Amino acid sequence: MKTIYFVFLLFILLLPVTNAFADELTLNIDKTIYEKSDFISVWGSSEFDSVFISIKDSDGNNVWNESLNPDDENNFSTLIIAGIGGWQKSGNYLVVAESGTSIIDTKFFYNSGAQVNPPSAVSDYYVSPDDLYLTFAIAIIIVAGIFVYLARHIILRKKTSYDYVKLDSKKNRDYEKYHSEWSEEELFGSHKSNTEAKEFREMYNDNSLPNYYLVLGLTNDSSYMEIKNQYRKLAKQYHPDRNKDSSEEKMAQINKAYEVLSDKKLKAEYDKFCKLL
Repeated sequence: MKTIYFVFLLFILLLPVTNAFADELTLNIDKTIYEKSDFISVWGSSEFDSVFISIKDSDGNNVWNESLNPDDENNFSTLIIAGIGGWQKSGNYLVVAESGTSIIDTKFFYNSGAQVNPPSAVSDYYVSPDDLYLTFAIAIIIVAGIFVYLARHIILRKKTSYDYVKLDSKKNRDYEKYHSEWSEEELFGSHKSNTEAKEFREMYNDNSLPNYYLVLGLTNDSSYMEIKNQYRKLAKQYHPDRNKDSSEEKMAQINKAYEVLSDKKLKAEYDKFCKLL
């Protein structure tokens, strides 16, 4: 009788200890069936500082290993992509948690799909070499098409007299191509005067004397710097590279007006007749 009483008392004393060990480690997963590329949510709790999570396939081979550290409330969690790392077989898989001296596991079924031996860890993301070549070729065609579209005006533009003139500005693209610091080089030839004062009288008598101030969009009292800056502005505006619709006649009028008004002697002679207009 004493022996029975002693055994019963020992069982009562050990029962809380056994439950305490049972609560040292818990393990949960969100589903029991997963397909390739599904997320497996794993969580639980542990009284120890670290938890080692592993997944074993139906043959007992490890297909996933991960070490976790529980938070301040002794909880841990992780997400695992089903199929990553080469899970080649469908069947029952085990999620195993090890922490301290405790080991616990739970089972789920994994469906690897029709492709038993995927060419990559997750075949959904696999790209064949042929696909890569095709993608590269399409990219080259798109880039070439964009380049042709952006350069269509240059490709289709007809050559003008500017294209045949040899200018220093063409050799140095950083050089101000529209006028070389207002030296001898002009857009369509030399800035050297080919106009004589007597021509103004002849044009005035024939009623063909143009108003060069209006050509440049200036007034009769404009200063030399205003004339120079206005010519620079118009030369850039009507330059063939900037305006494909620009005519040589318009550019010739602008050049002629500047040739006269930028020369002090010619301007003085021209102003005599311009005031009579």
